[in-house]
Amino acid sequence: MRLSFGCRAGTLFKELPILARMKLDILSLQELIGAAALGNHAAFAQLYERTHTHLFGVANRILGNGQSAEDVLQEAYVSIWKNAGGYRSEVDGQSIQPMTWLIAIVRNKALDALRVRARRKENDLSQDDDLAPDAESASEAGTNPSAMQLLEQATQALHIDACMNALEGSHRQSLALAYYQGLSHTEVAAQMGAPLGSVKAWIRRGLEKLKTCLAGQGVVA
Repeated sequence: MRLSFGCRAGTLFKELPILARMKLDILSLQELIGAAALGNHAAFAQLYERTHTHLFGVANRILGNGQSAEDVLQEAYVSIWKNAGGYRSEVDGQSIQPMTWLIAIVRNKALDALRVRARRKENDLSQDDDLAPDAESASEAGTNPSAMQLLEQATQALHIDACMNALEGSHRQSLALAYYQGLSHTEVAAQMGAPLGSVKAWIRRGLEKLKTCLAGQGVVA
């Protein structure tokens, strides 16, 4: 079996001398990304070790399929390696946490995969329009989402992405950490370095604005 890009990174990290691993352990995600941007494979391996479980969860929640999530995750880490130099901790005065940047890459890759899946299903459905469904096809239709359902999911995901991007920075970041990464409010507060009360308020207001934005686009939230 071909070893994936991410798995190779994980294997590399495990093969490092203990002292080298200890030195990498104390680096922040931002420092690891910066080192990876300079071509440091060991730093990238540590970045993978520290983030791949959370990022797999992000991809799996969007795609609903473990194998597809693994494929997307591999593509995402290739993109992270190639574009590590493009990470900025602050854009237009707004702080961008490293994990938020990583999650955005995985989310975009997953949405791309969802759109491709929807188009493929739609094409298959068009080719089979003249064929009468047999018992097996009927059974599959009852258990698997239809092409139109997948297309609707992809469209809804695009609406969500657009509405998320329209939110204020603190609202967007807190929601991304809570719902894409699955962190608790306390963990979000620690990640953002903000008071717990502020984080709860940001999430509540962010959800309200997200729901209003989606409603304006005809999406029931």
